[in-house]
Amino acid sequence: MTVTKAKTILAGLVLMCLAACDTPSPQIGVTQRLSAPYVEAQHQFRFASGASSLSAQERERISGFLNQLALKNGDFLIVTIPSSGQAKIDAERQAVMQSLLARSAAKKQYLMDTSFGSRPSYRQTGVIRATRTQGLRVDCKPSITDLGCASAANLAAMIHEPGDVLEPDMTATMALRDAPLEGHQQ
Repeated sequence: MTVTKAKTILAGLVLMCLAACDTPSPQIGVTQRLSAPYVEAQHQFRFASGASSLSAQERERISGFLNQLALKNGDFLIVTIPSSGQAKIDAERQAVMQSLLARSAAKKQYLMDTSFGSRPSYRQTGVIRATRTQGLRVDCKPSITDLGCASAANLAAMIHEPGDVLEPDMTATMALRDAPLEGHQQ
């Protein structure tokens, strides 16, 4: 073997080693390629200071808002309930909102304002946010170099309700994970 040939082989090996040290591009998962464009409507409601129930007029306004939207199974309601600072009243407020929204076909999530202060905020206004997806979008272009794109496109075709991308149905595992631990102290 000649010196020139050995140098050529050595240079080739060095280039291959350097090419192997190149930082690989991060892989984007199939679900991260899916998005669901949506529209949103909001409605503010108000509890009287320290009260656990809504006035008849406020109930009518909420019912009118919901009837106007004609919510479906794929829609999602996020209800922010103002805190009174008293656990009993707060629980009653949540029960009032749950009963008022029970007939709605949309998925629901109830949130309560929280504060680290000993006094509650005097803002007694809550918000109902209704979201509706307008289809699914796959953020990639199918090619031989982007193999996960075909899987994302197939997954998008299999999803019956686009709203599931924003808020999937509750599973037993999710319910167990989100449930407070009873009898366990950390």
